[in-house]
Amino acid sequence: MVKRGTHPVCACVIASCLFFFYTDASARTIKKISILESGVTNSSDQRLKEECKEFKPTVKQIRRFFLKAYPVPRYFGSHDRYSPCYASGTVVFDDFGTVKWTITSGGVASLIWSEGDIVDLYYKNNGWFDPTACTYGLGDNGEC
Repeated sequence: MVKRGTHPVCACVIASCLFFFYTDASARTIKKISILESGVTNSSDQRLKEECKEFKPTVKQIRRFFLKAYPVPRYFGSHDRYSPCYASGTVVFDDFGTVKWTITSGGVASLIWSEGDIVDLYYKNNGWFDPTACTYGLGDNGEC
């Protein structure tokens, strides 16, 4: 409740600050990240297998990904940001337990909970080497 005589703009600033601090306090907490495999592909193309071997994200990069990524529709990873190169492992969240993940070099991850729920996440600026960079986007001009 705004005290009598308080300017409405001040009340708005106070409410915004409280919202910011509340959302910041409820940020995701990651207890542990395990990388089980990286630099792999399901493709039988030998050239692609060699290229994908270069996709080796670090635990630090995976942690940053999970802290920055946001939900995307399932088709996004198989259409807009498709990459055959991937890494997989597990992540233990403080409030959601252990989750299996697969992340493509294009920056799309699928998280699978033990109950079978799946969420796809995306974050573009990961810092890892992407062997398929510049192949995303429409037309002849890839997104780099």
